[in-house]
Amino acid sequence: MAARLEEDRHPIPLNSLVLGYGAVLPCVVAALGVWLMGGPWPILATRLAIIWSAIVLVFIAGVRRGYGFGNPAASTTAEISTMLIYVALAGLSLLASEVGAFKGALALLTAGFILAAVLDRRAALGQNAPRHFARLRGPQLSIASAALAGILAYQASH
Repeated sequence: MAARLEEDRHPIPLNSLVLGYGAVLPCVVAALGVWLMGGPWPILATRLAIIWSAIVLVFIAGVRRGYGFGNPAASTTAEISTMLIYVALAGLSLLASEVGAFKGALALLTAGFILAAVLDRRAALGQNAPRHFARLRGPQLSIASAALAGILAYQASH
């Protein structure tokens, strides 16, 4: 209950809402494209979703690292560790995609987004990330995770 009260005191800035949710919309569009379009589009949409999602996960890693270095109250060790995990998952997903292991790439990115949702919320409550991340990251990255899971389901069924 105390964590929820703490979250409510930190509204999400408009730019974080627009850029945060805007960044995951291409994942949703790709998922729709995979399921609704024929021909070469499912593979193209899958590849683009993997690339875009890896970029977003690396960006999230950079935000965490930058916040950790710029805020004396933040744990530099926690920020560097988190950043390395996010970057490693994104990089491994790109390597998997390059060798045609799309399901593996999508699973890595989905795991990365779920992990970021959990870790960024926890970090926000512990002053290791912007406070509004406690409210933003869960819904934002749930959308991305659901979209990638939808693409993964398509890949598994075809």
